[in-house]
Amino acid sequence: MSCASWAIRFVASLDGIITVLSGMSNIGQMKDNISYMKDFQPLNGEEQSIIREAQRILGKSSTIPCTACHYCMDGCPKQIKIPDIFSAMNKQLGNGQTEEARAAYEAAVSAGSRASDCIVCRQCERACPQHIKITDELKRAAELFK
Repeated sequence: MSCASWAIRFVASLDGIITVLSGMSNIGQMKDNISYMKDFQPLNGEEQSIIREAQRILGKSSTIPCTACHYCMDGCPKQIKIPDIFSAMNKQLGNGQTEEARAAYEAAVSAGSRASDCIVCRQCERACPQHIKITDELKRAAELFK
């Protein structure tokens, strides 16, 4: 099953939920959503246990919880590719992949602004549905990828 199917079924299984919204970017994602919501089955006990274990593990993670929605970029005056920079950082923070992280960062900034170009206007933070302290993380990225 897709990650989206787990997320939507988790929310739809909660008491009092009557509507679940899912962001979709293409027909394949729409078909995926329809496939498990057509004959909806709430999460069973085993699946709920798996979710709790994933929450426990993710709660210990030092990675940035960016979902790459790109809402942060819409009004960025410096056009910083924030999700791409965070993806690069997560290679280092989550997996210790130093060389891969540096290569991903350089690819993210090759045709645009670097993390250090942030002017701390915080427009990105106001738009972020994950409530990430983006400007702090960009400062950390600038230090990490000097």
